[in-house]
Amino acid sequence: MNMNNTTKTIDWNGRKITMTWIRVAPTTQAYCICFNERDEILILDQKGDHTWTLPGGAVEKGETLEQTLIREVMEEADVTIRNIQLLGVQRVDDPEKRGTHFQARYIAKVDKIFPQTVDLALGRIHERKWVPSSEVTKYIKWGDTGDAIFADAIKMYKNIC
Repeated sequence: MNMNNTTKTIDWNGRKITMTWIRVAPTTQAYCICFNERDEILILDQKGDHTWTLPGGAVEKGETLEQTLIREVMEEADVTIRNIQLLGVQRVDDPEKRGTHFQARYIAKVDKIFPQTVDLALGRIHERKWVPSSEVTKYIKWGDTGDAIFADAIKMYKNIC
């Protein structure tokens, strides 16, 4: 897919207006920054080595991104979510394994928390932890990109939830 954007400046009723068509590649994964009522974020240890991450994963055939998000959060963390809002899309370049792919990042409010069950995709129960939103980057260490994602998520959450 050609990812170059097309820009054109036109005269619109005496004003110069610049329009840009932004091409977005297919997004194949969805992940959620889940907030609880105490302004904490849900994180998971999926490997059992305290490498913390967010719930989410790959889109299955016939699913929308939101359906994927709801399913993955329930499968991995045994949590339901509401007030789902798109935060943005992260481009990931992994030339050795998966090539270029795109991950949708959402924020949501936790609705219900259930007893944990085995994630059938990985065959284990993931440790789940609630961390203060101000401390999430101490656990999920994605560098500048992660810092920007979480800063935007916290700001957006405070403005809409």
